[in-house]
Amino acid sequence: MSTAVNGRPEPIIMSLFELAMKRVRDELYALSDARFPGLRSRHYRLLALLPADGERVSRLTEDSGLTKQALAQALAPLEAGGYVEVVPDPSDRRARLVRLSPLGREANAAVRARLAGVEQEWAGQVGAERWAAARAVLTDLASGGPRPSAD
Repeated sequence: MSTAVNGRPEPIIMSLFELAMKRVRDELYALSDARFPGLRSRHYRLLALLPADGERVSRLTEDSGLTKQALAQALAPLEAGGYVEVVPDPSDRRARLVRLSPLGREANAAVRARLAGVEQEWAGQVGAERWAAARAVLTDLASGGPRPSAD
């Protein structure tokens, strides 16, 4: 473990991610205060997971990493607030489909624009090339993507 110039231990990766996420959450909460009262980062994350034609609840549990119960609890305020609708899947009436409403699409677009601003700010701090590399690495880690060759 290396130490910083001030003699303190280098922060663990979890702390670094938390500090970055605090910046993201602060932006999301400001967006909620301004336009979408009551929404929190977990709600915006669920909205962002929904494709244009909707997603089955069973698939959304997989994509979100939530249990069915936790997903139901997170979807309840989104449905009550008019951000999503939960309807029978036309291809299988036993399954339920979660779709963005017009308000949900508006919130999704607003959060994407707001977070694009955060990414632009970060690129300004570290340089566009370094930010692009960092984002690519995070994308690979999140998707289990490319790994270095063993050469």
